Amino acid sequence: MAASLLVIAAAVTALVVHLRDGSAAPAPAPTGFFGTHYPSQGHQGHMPGDDVRFARFRYSSDPPTSGYHREVLAPALINDRPLPKYVQVHLLEHGNILLQYGCLCPQIARQLAEIADQYNAKLFPGVASPTEAQMQAAQENGLAVIVAPYPGMAHNIALTAWTRLATLDQVDAAKIDSFIEQWLHNQDNLNQ
Repeated sequence: MAASLLVIAAAVTALVVHLRDGSAAPAPAPTGFFGTHYPSQGHQGHMPGDDVRFARFRYSSDPPTSGYHREVLAPALINDRPLPKYVQVHLLEHGNILLQYGCLCPQIARQLAEIADQYNAKLFPGVASPTEAQMQAAQENGLAVIVAPYPGMAHNIALTAWTRLATLDQVDAAKIDSFIEQWLHNQDNLNQ
């Protein structure tokens, strides 16, 4: 009987040690809607003469996720005109998220604006209409979710962050929230 108790105690001890060292079971894969990673094409656009040197720059993704840009911010957080690629990349470089739509679809545009407003309202508590300075500060600090049209896309919706792109054909708030939560002002991603 004593020998049986020793065998059981040894088995329990081995199991506890095994569980403590993390080798009991592989960690589950992260769940979420994180998009496709595109290796960084760098941060061109910061030096004098870059506009000429990179005039024919080709982005590796469409919409772009890194590469040549200019130090220009979006005129608003919810835009009714497309943002030039060099503005998009600058916004992403700071940690902002872009929600873009490529269709003549006022319902999708409205739904994306509603999602963005949920995040942006946290930046300006109690403010119905943020000032231009407040919007620029949010963008400079990489805290904004920005909406704009992007005609000619293969999908109705594109979500972009620095080096990340996800597409949808209809609004899926859970997926969009997952993407935003993962990449908005994500310093690890910005260092890639």
